[in-house]
Formats: sequence, C-alpha cells, structure tokens
Amino acid sequence: MNKRNRPINKVLTVARYEFFNTVKKKAFLLTALFLPLLIAVPIFLSATYLPNLMDGSGKSTGFVDDAGLLAASAGYIKYPDVDRAKEALLKGDISSFFVVSGDYLSTGKVTRYSKGISSNPGIDAFLTENLLRYAKVNDSVAKRILQPSVLVVVSLDDKGNVKEGGSDITSFLLPYMLSILLFLSIMTSSSYLMQGIGEEKENRTGEMLLSSISADELLKGKILGYGAVGLLQVGIWLTMGLLVLSTSQFAPLLAGIKLTWIMGLAVVYFILGYALFSVSIACASAISPTAKEAQQTSSIFTMLAALPMIFSQFIILAPDSDIAKALTLFPYTAPVITMMRISLVDVSLQEIAASLGILLVTIFLVLKLAGKIFRMGMLMQGKRPGLKELIGFAREK
Repeated sequence: MNKRNRPINKVLTVARYEFFNTVKKKAFLLTALFLPLLIAVPIFLSATYLPNLMDGSGKSTGFVDDAGLLAASAGYIKYPDVDRAKEALLKGDISSFFVVSGDYLSTGKVTRYSKGISSNPGIDAFLTENLLRYAKVNDSVAKRILQPSVLVVVSLDDKGNVKEGGSDITSFLLPYMLSILLFLSIMTSSSYLMQGIGEEKENRTGEMLLSSISADELLKGKILGYGAVGLLQVGIWLTMGLLVLSTSQFAPLLAGIKLTWIMGLAVVYFILGYALFSVSIACASAISPTAKEAQQTSSIFTMLAALPMIFSQFIILAPDSDIAKALTLFPYTAPVITMMRISLVDVSLQEIAASLGILLVTIFLVLKLAGKIFRMGMLMQGKRPGLKELIGFAREK
C-alpha cells in the first residue's frame, strides 16, 4: 500500500514545492495583486464617477425656454433669460444650461452653454417628456414611447421546447469569459513553467532530480504546482473583477446570473482545457535549450488558445457548420468552441460526450508522451532535439 502511494507522494511533494516557492516571490505578488488594481481602479472610477464629472459633479442643468414648452423638474432648473442662466453657471450653481429657441417645434434648435467639457445625455429624454406633456399624450402611452420595450429573450431547441439558460445573457457571455480566463491562465502558467524548467536546465538541477524521481512524476508535480499558481492568480483577478463589478453600475448583471448545467459544463471544460495546455507547454519548454526558445515554442499553444476568438465571428454566423463541429472535436479548441455553440444552438449530448472523450484521451496520451520527452529534454543541454530523437524517445518504454 505504501509503495503504491510513493509516486503520488513524490508528485505532491514537487507540486507543493513549486507552488509555495513561486507564490512567495515578489514578482507573483506584484502580478497577482497590483497589476489588476492598476487596471480595475481606473475602470471603477470611470464607471462610477466619470458621468458625474462630465456633468459637473452631479449639479443640475439650467434651461431657458423661449418656446414656452418646458417645465422644471428634478435636475433641471428654469431661468427667465440667458443672462440669469449665465450668472448661475459662473457661480457654479449649475453645470451647464441650454436655450430652446422660439421656433423649436419647426427647427428643433437647442443651444447649449457650458464652462468646459460637459455632457448631459438626459437632455433629449427631458425634452421628449415635456413634448409628450405639451401634446397631452396619455401617461401609459407616453411611458411606452419613452421605453418602447422591456425585452425578454426566449430560446427554443429543435423540438420547440424552451432551452435551459437560453434567455440568460450569461449563457451568451459565458464562452467569451471562459476563453479569456483560459487564455489568461495559459499565459500565466506557461511563464511560470518556462521559467522553472529553464532554471533547472541551466543549473543542471534537473539531472539530479531525475536520479531520485521519475520524469513522469517530476512533470506531473510541476504541472500541478505551477498550474495551481496560475489558477490562484486568475482566481485573484476574477475575485477582484467581481468586486469591482458588484460596486459599479453593472451590478444588476451579476444579480441576474443563474446557476445552470451549462455553467457546470463550463467548469469541466476549463479544467480539462487548462490541463491539456499545461502539459503541452511543459513538454515544449523541456525540449528547448534556452528560455527564449522555450517562449517561441510555447507560443504555438498560445496561438491555439487564441484560435476560438479568431473563429468567434464565424461560429456566431454558422454555429452548425462542419467547421464549427470539427472545432468542437479538436481538443485544443473544444472547451471554448463547444460552450460558444451551446449558447447559440442546440448541441446534442452525443456531440458533447464525444468532445469531452476526445479531450480526455488527448490529455492522457500527451501526458504519457510528455513524460518521455520531458526526461530527454531535461538531460539534453545546449541543443534542440531533432525529430528522429523525439520519435526515438517517444517509442521507449
């Protein structure tokens, strides 16, 4: 029993070492905490305060009505003439004011005055409300004119049944969120993997490690350790992003999120996709003699991770095409493309099962192959192995 647990213990030991050794570095803390703050803080300030700043810090807007159509209301102060309105503007009582010309009904002419850059998108709504009141339009009709529709979207499957989660906006945004998270995770873990493997090759510590642990165990430990680091970093970014959104004007969007089987499937695809890319990048880094070449080799998989976004417009236009179905089965694009198609059309359970099955088999085969190539790459110094050498090591038992 103990002998069976030894390989697992070695893998976990390597994973724990790589994880804690990385998260303690200043570079990780700076990237994980301060980088998202540099992005999130300006976005939060812009979304929360920019409208008020553009409109004079929430001050009221003045108006002069030469047409005799408008009535004062919340946020809009009426002045008898332009001179009085200018005086209020210079004192700072209002952010700006506008003048409705006497021939407004025939010309629509409105002149706006402000001290600097100022914006008030509510003027049109204010004018529309007053015109409806002036025309003595029924209140219910006026309300519908101002808000023509309250849209409820219902998606149907091929049998005419309501598709679960189809009316939820998150079902459409989910594949794009998955694509971005997967791409960020791959970029993060690949940099850590390349750096860790590159240092061991340069210091030749990899050779010493292989004397007490198998290449397969070492590779699995590194993938688990660095993968956990990448997931932790993306988790921090995601948490900070949700906190920013929850305190912004987009908070209602989060409140409308519903937990469905689609979200559970997205998590499964994310984990499997992340595992496949991590194994592939680790293998590519191991056969590269320098960190620079490792980065170039790994860029192939980075491009594969970005491929779904390149095909996104095509998938939206033709979600049931043969190309879309092929990308659903191709393991490196399956996670995002499948979720993208599910949000657009009714993808059969057989197709989803085939996609997941191919993804699992590919991960298993790449992991087995990567262990052999990883051992060869760690032992070779100063040169990149050729195709014959790669095939030879792959055939070894």
